[in-house]
Amino acid sequence: MANIGIIAALDCEIEMFISDFAAKQTDNKYIYHGKYSGHDIYLTLCGIGKVNAAICSQRLCDYVDLDVIINSGVAGGVCDKLNVCDVAISDTLTYHDFRPLQLLDKYSPGRSVFKADNKLIKLANNACKYLNETGEKFNYENGMIVSGDIFVEDNEYKKHLKEEFNAVCTEMEGAAVVHTALVNNVSALVIRAISDNADGSAGMTFDEMCQIAAVRASKIVKEIIKNY
Repeated sequence: MANIGIIAALDCEIEMFISDFAAKQTDNKYIYHGKYSGHDIYLTLCGIGKVNAAICSQRLCDYVDLDVIINSGVAGGVCDKLNVCDVAISDTLTYHDFRPLQLLDKYSPGRSVFKADNKLIKLANNACKYLNETGEKFNYENGMIVSGDIFVEDNEYKKHLKEEFNAVCTEMEGAAVVHTALVNNVSALVIRAISDNADGSAGMTFDEMCQIAAVRASKIVKEIIKNY
Protein backbone atom coordinates (compact mmCIF):
# COMPACT_ATOMS: atom_id res chain seq x y z
CA MET A 1 0.00 0.00 0.00
CA ALA A 2 1.16 3.51 -0.77
CA ASN A 3 1.41 6.88 0.93
CA ILE A 4 -0.30 9.29 -1.45
CA GLY A 5 -0.29 13.06 -1.13
CA ILE A 6 -2.98 15.21 -2.72
CA ILE A 7 -2.47 18.94 -3.08
CA ALA A 8 -5.11 21.43 -4.21
CA ALA A 9 -5.13 25.20 -4.41
CA LEU A 10 -8.77 25.99 -3.68
CA ASP A 11 -11.23 25.01 -0.95
CA CYS A 12 -13.65 23.58 -3.50
CA GLU A 13 -10.87 21.34 -4.82
CA ILE A 14 -9.80 19.81 -1.48
CA GLU A 15 -13.02 19.66 0.56
CA MET A 16 -14.53 16.80 -1.44
CA PHE A 17 -11.41 14.68 -0.86
CA ILE A 18 -11.52 15.34 2.87
CA SER A 19 -15.13 14.19 2.89
CA ASP A 20 -14.72 11.19 0.56
CA PHE A 21 -11.66 9.87 2.43
CA ALA A 22 -13.09 10.64 5.90
CA ALA A 23 -9.86 12.51 6.50
CA LYS A 24 -8.98 14.00 9.88
CA GLN A 25 -6.59 16.78 10.75
CA THR A 26 -3.17 15.49 11.80
CA ASP A 27 -0.81 16.97 14.37
CA ASN A 28 0.21 19.30 11.56
CA LYS A 29 -2.74 21.67 11.19
CA TYR A 30 -2.20 21.96 7.43
CA ILE A 31 -2.35 18.23 6.70
CA TYR A 32 -5.31 15.83 6.80
CA HIS A 33 -5.02 12.04 6.80
CA GLY A 34 -7.51 9.50 5.51
CA LYS A 35 -7.71 6.07 3.93
CA TYR A 36 -8.90 5.09 0.48
CA SER A 37 -8.72 1.75 -1.30
CA GLY A 38 -6.17 0.55 1.25
CA HIS A 39 -3.84 3.52 0.76
CA ASP A 40 -2.91 6.23 3.25
CA ILE A 41 -3.96 9.59 1.84
CA TYR A 42 -2.44 12.88 2.99
CA LEU A 43 -4.31 16.02 1.94
CA THR A 44 -3.31 19.65 2.02
CA LEU A 45 -4.69 22.95 0.78
CA CYS A 46 -1.85 25.01 -0.66
CA GLY A 47 -3.49 28.21 -1.80
CA ILE A 48 -2.82 29.94 -5.10
CA GLY A 49 0.55 30.35 -6.78
CA LYS A 50 3.91 28.65 -7.24
CA VAL A 51 5.46 29.55 -3.88
CA ASN A 52 2.44 28.30 -1.93
CA ALA A 53 2.46 25.11 -3.98
CA ALA A 54 6.16 24.47 -3.38
CA ILE A 55 5.88 25.16 0.36
CA CYS A 56 3.00 22.73 0.77
CA SER A 57 4.61 20.07 -1.40
CA GLN A 58 7.77 20.19 0.69
CA ARG A 59 5.72 20.17 3.90
CA LEU A 60 4.05 16.94 2.79
CA CYS A 61 7.39 15.38 1.83
CA ASP A 62 8.85 16.32 5.21
CA TYR A 63 5.82 15.03 7.11
CA VAL A 64 5.60 11.54 5.63
CA ASP A 65 7.58 9.28 3.31
CA LEU A 66 5.40 9.74 0.25
CA ASP A 67 5.24 7.46 -2.78
CA VAL A 68 3.07 9.76 -4.87
CA ILE A 69 1.97 13.38 -5.06
CA ILE A 70 -1.06 14.33 -7.15
CA ASN A 71 -2.05 17.92 -7.78
CA SER A 72 -5.75 18.04 -8.60
CA GLY A 73 -7.83 21.03 -9.60
CA VAL A 74 -8.91 23.34 -12.37
CA ALA A 75 -7.13 25.24 -15.13
CA GLY A 76 -7.56 27.54 -18.08
CA GLY A 77 -7.76 25.73 -21.40
CA VAL A 78 -5.15 26.50 -24.06
CA CYS A 79 -5.46 23.49 -26.36
CA ASP A 80 -8.16 23.71 -29.07
CA LYS A 81 -9.19 20.13 -28.32
CA LEU A 82 -10.23 20.92 -24.74
CA ASN A 83 -13.37 22.79 -23.75
CA VAL A 84 -14.79 23.68 -20.35
CA CYS A 85 -15.02 20.57 -18.12
CA ASP A 86 -12.66 18.56 -20.32
CA VAL A 87 -9.47 17.26 -18.70
CA ALA A 88 -5.73 17.86 -19.08
CA ILE A 89 -3.27 15.20 -17.92
CA SER A 90 0.29 16.35 -17.34
CA ASP A 91 2.93 14.72 -19.48
CA THR A 92 5.44 17.49 -18.86
CA LEU A 93 5.27 20.79 -16.97
CA THR A 94 7.17 24.06 -16.97
CA TYR A 95 6.96 27.69 -15.86
CA HIS A 96 5.65 30.15 -18.43
CA ASP A 97 6.69 33.23 -16.42
CA PHE A 98 10.31 32.29 -15.63
CA ARG A 99 12.66 34.17 -17.96
CA PRO A 100 15.05 33.11 -19.28
CA LEU A 101 13.79 29.60 -18.63
CA GLN A 102 17.17 28.15 -19.62
CA LEU A 103 18.61 29.32 -16.29
CA LEU A 104 16.89 26.32 -14.69
CA ASP A 105 18.79 24.05 -17.08
CA LYS A 106 22.13 25.72 -16.33
CA TYR A 107 21.71 25.90 -12.56
CA SER A 108 19.84 23.85 -9.95
CA PRO A 109 17.70 21.79 -10.50
CA GLY A 110 19.36 21.27 -13.91
CA ARG A 111 16.09 21.08 -15.78
CA SER A 112 13.40 23.49 -16.93
CA VAL A 113 10.84 20.86 -17.92
CA PHE A 114 9.49 18.45 -15.32
CA LYS A 115 8.26 15.01 -16.36
CA ALA A 116 5.24 13.45 -14.74
CA ASP A 117 5.39 9.81 -13.69
CA ASN A 118 4.64 7.36 -16.53
CA LYS A 119 2.68 4.93 -14.35
CA LEU A 120 0.47 7.74 -13.06
CA ILE A 121 -0.07 9.08 -16.59
CA LYS A 122 -1.22 5.63 -17.72
CA LEU A 123 -3.55 5.29 -14.74
CA ALA A 124 -5.00 8.74 -15.43
CA ASN A 125 -5.72 7.86 -19.04
CA ASN A 126 -7.33 4.59 -17.97
CA ALA A 127 -9.43 6.50 -15.43
CA CYS A 128 -10.65 8.95 -18.06
CA LYS A 129 -11.49 6.09 -20.42
CA TYR A 130 -13.37 4.25 -17.67
CA LEU A 131 -15.38 7.32 -16.65
CA ASN A 132 -16.35 7.95 -20.27
CA GLU A 133 -17.46 4.34 -20.62
CA THR A 134 -19.59 4.53 -17.47
CA GLY A 135 -21.55 7.71 -18.12
CA GLU A 136 -19.28 10.75 -17.98
CA LYS A 137 -18.64 12.34 -21.36
CA PHE A 138 -15.57 14.52 -21.74
CA ASN A 139 -12.44 14.87 -23.81
CA TYR A 140 -9.00 14.47 -22.29
CA GLU A 141 -5.53 15.28 -23.55
CA ASN A 142 -2.00 14.52 -22.42
CA GLY A 143 0.56 17.25 -22.83
CA MET A 144 2.50 20.17 -21.45
CA ILE A 145 0.90 22.05 -18.55
CA VAL A 146 2.35 25.49 -17.93
CA SER A 147 2.31 27.22 -14.55
CA GLY A 148 2.82 30.82 -13.55
CA ASP A 149 1.72 33.50 -11.13
CA ILE A 150 -0.69 34.92 -13.69
CA PHE A 151 -4.42 34.28 -14.03
CA VAL A 152 -4.52 34.13 -17.82
CA GLU A 153 -7.53 35.92 -19.30
CA ASP A 154 -5.95 37.52 -22.35
CA ASN A 155 -6.22 36.09 -25.86
CA GLU A 156 -2.77 37.27 -26.90
CA TYR A 157 -1.07 35.66 -23.91
CA LYS A 158 -3.05 32.48 -24.47
CA LYS A 159 -1.79 32.46 -28.06
CA HIS A 160 1.76 32.89 -26.73
CA LEU A 161 1.36 29.85 -24.45
CA LYS A 162 0.05 27.78 -27.32
CA GLU A 163 2.82 28.78 -29.73
CA GLU A 164 5.83 28.79 -27.39
CA PHE A 165 5.00 25.80 -25.19
CA ASN A 166 2.35 23.84 -27.11
CA ALA A 167 0.49 23.87 -23.79
CA VAL A 168 -2.77 22.04 -23.17
CA CYS A 169 -3.69 24.27 -20.22
CA THR A 170 -2.38 26.93 -17.89
CA GLU A 171 -2.64 27.19 -14.10
CA MET A 172 -0.65 28.49 -11.14
CA GLU A 173 0.72 25.54 -9.14
CA GLY A 174 1.33 22.30 -11.03
CA ALA A 175 4.92 22.77 -12.20
CA ALA A 176 5.99 23.81 -8.70
CA VAL A 177 4.36 20.69 -7.21
CA VAL A 178 6.07 18.33 -9.66
CA HIS A 179 9.37 20.24 -9.38
CA THR A 180 9.32 19.79 -5.59
CA ALA A 181 8.24 16.15 -5.85
CA LEU A 182 11.06 15.25 -8.22
CA VAL A 183 13.66 16.92 -5.99
CA ASN A 184 12.35 14.65 -3.22
CA ASN A 185 12.30 11.54 -5.46
CA VAL A 186 8.51 11.28 -5.29
CA SER A 187 6.40 10.31 -8.29
CA ALA A 188 4.02 13.08 -9.33
CA LEU A 189 1.14 13.93 -11.62
CA VAL A 190 -1.10 16.91 -12.28
CA ILE A 191 -4.77 16.48 -13.23
CA ARG A 192 -6.66 19.60 -14.29
CA ALA A 193 -10.26 19.95 -15.41
CA ILE A 194 -10.85 22.98 -17.61
CA SER A 195 -12.81 25.70 -15.81
CA ASP A 196 -12.40 28.45 -18.41
CA ASN A 197 -10.85 29.18 -21.78
CA ALA A 198 -8.05 31.49 -20.54
CA ASP A 199 -9.45 34.35 -22.58
CA GLY A 200 -11.58 37.44 -22.07
CA SER A 201 -14.40 35.43 -20.49
CA ALA A 202 -12.15 33.62 -18.02
CA GLY A 203 -13.09 35.54 -14.87
CA MET A 204 -16.83 35.00 -15.30
CA THR A 205 -16.50 31.39 -16.49
CA PHE A 206 -14.11 30.41 -13.70
CA ASP A 207 -16.49 31.37 -10.89
CA GLU A 208 -19.35 29.50 -12.52
CA MET A 209 -17.51 26.33 -13.53
CA CYS A 210 -14.87 25.82 -10.83
CA GLN A 211 -16.96 23.51 -8.64
CA ILE A 212 -18.14 21.35 -11.55
CA ALA A 213 -14.64 21.02 -12.99
CA ALA A 214 -13.10 20.25 -9.59
CA VAL A 215 -15.54 17.36 -9.08
CA ARG A 216 -14.51 15.85 -12.41
CA ALA A 217 -10.81 16.09 -11.54
CA SER A 218 -11.47 14.45 -8.17
CA LYS A 219 -13.25 11.50 -9.80
CA ILE A 220 -10.20 10.85 -11.93
CA VAL A 221 -7.88 11.03 -8.94
CA LYS A 222 -10.01 8.53 -7.02
CA GLU A 223 -9.88 6.10 -9.95
CA ILE A 224 -6.10 6.46 -10.09
CA ILE A 225 -5.84 5.65 -6.38
CA LYS A 226 -8.15 2.63 -6.70
CA ASN A 227 -5.88 1.13 -9.34
CA TYR A 228 -2.48 2.19 -8.03
